[in-house]
Amino acid sequence: MVKIQKLPSGQLTITIPKAIAEYEGLDKGVELEFKKHPKGFLLEVKR
Repeated sequence: MVKIQKLPSGQLTITIPKAIAEYEGLDKGVELEFKKHPKGFLLEVKR
């Protein structure tokens, strides 16, 4: 499950499951871009 959290500074962050991050080779600092799609959102990994 992906969670959206609000930091004390007001910034929003998302937390993704570790299994998905490991499968996709995601690590701290990797940039993700959300794009609007008629059925929801697409997530693009910017390496």
